Amino acid sequence: MGNRIIFIIVAVVFVNNVIVAGEPPDTLWTRTFGGTNIDIAHSVRELSDGSFILTGYTRSFGTQSGRRIWLIKTSSTGDTIWNNTFGGSNDDEGYDVMQTNDGGYVIAGYTKSFGNGGKDVYLVKTDSVGIMQWSRTYGGQQDDEGYSFVQTSDNGFLIVGATSSYGAGGRDAYLIKTDSMGLVIWTKTIGGLSSDGAWSVENTTDGGFVFCGWTFSYGPGSLGNAWLVKIDSAGNLQWQNSFGGSEADRAQDLFQTSDGGYVLTGYTESFGAGLYDMLLIKTDSNGNQQWLKTFGGSGRDYGQSIRETFDGGFIVAGYTLSIGAGGEDFWLVKTDLNGNLVWEKTLGGIYSDVAYSVFQTIDGGYVLTGHTLSFGAGLHDVWLIKVKPDELKVNTGITFTESFQLMQNYPNPFNPSTTISFNLSKASPVKLLVFDISGRLIKVLINGTLSGGFHNVEFNGTDLPSGAYFFRLESNKLTETRTMVLTK
Repeated sequence: MGNRIIFIIVAVVFVNNVIVAGEPPDTLWTRTFGGTNIDIAHSVRELSDGSFILTGYTRSFGTQSGRRIWLIKTSSTGDTIWNNTFGGSNDDEGYDVMQTNDGGYVIAGYTKSFGNGGKDVYLVKTDSVGIMQWSRTYGGQQDDEGYSFVQTSDNGFLIVGATSSYGAGGRDAYLIKTDSMGLVIWTKTIGGLSSDGAWSVENTTDGGFVFCGWTFSYGPGSLGNAWLVKIDSAGNLQWQNSFGGSEADRAQDLFQTSDGGYVLTGYTESFGAGLYDMLLIKTDSNGNQQWLKTFGGSGRDYGQSIRETFDGGFIVAGYTLSIGAGGEDFWLVKTDLNGNLVWEKTLGGIYSDVAYSVFQTIDGGYVLTGHTLSFGAGLHDVWLIKVKPDELKVNTGITFTESFQLMQNYPNPFNPSTTISFNLSKASPVKLLVFDISGRLIKVLINGTLSGGFHNVEFNGTDLPSGAYFFRLESNKLTETRTMVLTK
């Protein structure tokens, strides 16, 4: 589910980066936000200064007749800086949030207070302190929701969700492309004669988009399958694939990986140990399944949010009824690049605690959010948790090598160009990749074999917004990552 600035990443490079044991890192801090009623966060993002922005809904604040979209800005230690609510006298809910190039924020979700009828997709733009600048609604007479969005290369937005107002079936995936002011450029529906919808969307490196969700129209299962769909920049279908078996399978979130493929998380009833298990699927660049993993026990276990981590593995957040303290517990699962479990961590009390969103933070740790019934002031409170960085344990006898070395770019900060330097001990296959703050791959600087020795590569950020960017060097299973800052 859809941007982040100044990183300091300490990378330790080993000849063979093999994790042999994994203990979950400790929690640095937790915070709850809310009043005496129900308050929930669906999305969290880290900002350029290490602070955080969250969205969801509140029934404790704002109008008392329904849900209000809630936008919360916190410090890097989770303390509230400001918060604001948006909506009318009915139910309004925020599902995804990001910071825009002007320092403001955009929230996507749905509204029952405004629009054409039922639920309508809702897009809200604020300034840097959370004051609304404009809002837009999209939809027809029936229910239409926006669940995820990305900012596009023209500074507009692509929102995805589900519609009952348009399309071929009972529900279809709903795609809305807007300009920078939220005005519609085009809309599309994708789906068959049954129920289909989109939960999460990402930009792809070819200028198109990929989304995941659910489908009852395609795939082997009558109870619905996980769905992965690739479209071009104009919203035209390029390919689609369904995953799962004869029972219920869903994809809740996805991410484009550094190899050009995709990784999805959600839940499955068709495979695994219990009623539902956390589902993790890796595909190639054409959406063909490369591997499938499940995690969980005899109860219900769900994956809600996934990101690729600095070491090339994956972090998944969700919730579990199989392990933990009681009821649903926050569940954080770390895997290697092949989906093998490195460590897992549960957080929660004796009641219901559900995680919806996770990001790896600029210090290599993790931030996750959702709601808690075990702690806080009300029925459900927003729960924000910061987890320490991994302390990787590697095979003994592996020694540090100076012959594979990625230097800090110079100058840094830069505008608009900088030089990235690295050293290879011998001729090797090399990838040099640049990612934005959300971990999305934006540029492949090198993908080929280079001779041994010292190399310089120029990176030009003319077409990019100000902010922090990762650059990562990969060669012969070695990986090193650093951060550079573009200022305009």
